Amino acid sequence: MINKLESSCAEKVLQNPILIQKLTDKVYKLMLEDLHKQQEILGIYKR
Repeated sequence: MINKLESSCAEKVLQNPILIQKLTDKVYKLMLEDLHKQQEILGIYKR
């Protein structure tokens, strides 16, 4: 469940284009890392 502090932080991020960009960049980076890890695992199972 989201508490008031988390909600307040989310509101601040959504109001700041620079913070939105930083957040989306971080999410993209994490998703790429996860994709690469999944591809490595899939490669291990294909052998």
